[in-house]
Amino acid sequence: MSLTPDVAPRQRGLVLLSKTERLIADLGPAIDKIPRAQRYRYAVRLEAALWNLVELIILAAASGQKSRVYRVDEQIRYVHALLRHGAERNLISAKRVGDAAGQLGEIGAMIGAWRKRFR
Repeated sequence: MSLTPDVAPRQRGLVLLSKTERLIADLGPAIDKIPRAQRYRYAVRLEAALWNLVELIILAAASGQKSRVYRVDEQIRYVHALLRHGAERNLISAKRVGDAAGQLGEIGAMIGAWRKRFR
């Protein structure tokens, strides 16, 4: 079965979506263990950024617009920055951040391939 150009981005979006949801599920226990003093400042921001990533992937897959795909890439960079900050402040273990960064790298590579299709 071959995919038409209209269906291919939606299929890619579904794979990205499932990988992102897996990332959120994997980070959930680590986010829950963040100290209470940092929960509002850091944990809420990280969780919101992850769910915003899901939203942006859905919007990009549905619209197929180049600008929306770039927004997903920007959001991935933002989540990377939040994770690095959490590791630097020992809010999330370095191992957990490394695993999450690997997952984000895989998602980022898929977004990069998606961006190349627009050039």
